[in-house]
Amino acid sequence: MALSISPTWRTSQQASGDPFGVARLERFYAWHSLIYDWTRPLILFGRVPLLDGLEIRVGDRVLDIGCGTGWALPRLARRGAHVVGVECARAMLARARQRAVRLRDAGRQITFDERPYGSHDAYRGAADAIVFSYSLSMMPPFEAVLASARSDLRRGGSIAVVDFLEAANAMVGRWLSANHVALGDARLRRLMDLFPQHGVSVRRAPLWTYYLFWGTAD
Repeated sequence: MALSISPTWRTSQQASGDPFGVARLERFYAWHSLIYDWTRPLILFGRVPLLDGLEIRVGDRVLDIGCGTGWALPRLARRGAHVVGVECARAMLARARQRAVRLRDAGRQITFDERPYGSHDAYRGAADAIVFSYSLSMMPPFEAVLASARSDLRRGGSIAVVDFLEAANAMVGRWLSANHVALGDARLRRLMDLFPQHGVSVRRAPLWTYYLFWGTAD
């Protein structure tokens, strides 16, 4: 199914003060996109078990929110899902599109949406699963974003989130903040409120703790 994407959303976001922080993410990833796939396996723990814990059936529509360079796309598409990669940083989206070419050649269904997630209601009640892999902590209006996720999931649909929780010390905390990561449990608590049927695992890495969350929409 083709997506209807307005070509004017960037202008409207700029006019409204950029509530989703698109401009800062584009500046940040203009350079980081070049080294992302080499460096993030050393930082982003828990991505594999997050997807392993997500039930996906053939034909499910899965929204990969903040898909970045598309690390999760093949892992979701090979399970028979129709994956929508949502990514507003153009440098990251360009790399995700390159990765998707090979998957489409193999018959996988992958589309993209460059609008900030939560800025529209195009997926209302139409998603079977939603994934946030180290993206929710970089979204300032997280309450609106999670409200959209709750509305976009069909009844019985699943949400899976992995993200930073707390830094081991102040220096690490400052480094994560400089990388546009918001620490703390506010996002996790909101997830638990919105999805009473859930499972949570808090894990320790050498320099921070992170969490994995799986929830079901009732």
